[in-house]
Amino acid sequence: MMVIFMKDYKRIIIATDGSEENERVIQQGLSLARLVGASVKVLFVIDTGGLSGIPPDELITALEGHMESEAERVLEDIGEKADEMGIKVEKSIKNGDPSQIITSESNKEDIIVMGHHKRSGLSRLFRGSTAQNVIEKADCPVMVIRLEDE
Repeated sequence: MMVIFMKDYKRIIIATDGSEENERVIQQGLSLARLVGASVKVLFVIDTGGLSGIPPDELITALEGHMESEAERVLEDIGEKADEMGIKVEKSIKNGDPSQIITSESNKEDIIVMGHHKRSGLSRLFRGSTAQNVIEKADCPVMVIRLEDE
């Protein structure tokens, strides 16, 4: 059995969707990074699953542009917080399925910090759990922060 100590974490990925409740995830991830002296990669995934199959038109293009601008604003805010805490930060915006993208980044990081919404019924059936998928498929440990119920 391999034992990993927190001090061994050199790179932490913090996954965010920019929501207000994700602020707890950001704070926990940055606090962990400061505690162990790790650098951080903040990953903002724009979930384009709802847009797949829709032919691009002006409305879709404008929506994607708005989502990209919002992601840049959120990452800029997080970058400022990290700078204030003396944490080296890399910022990344990706489009696609959040669990697939976060998982694909997991082999480059020591730990993933992300949030989890408790869902039930049709929401869970259709959307599944991003956190659960990442936990099952990631190549590194995953720290899950419980968010407020939807």
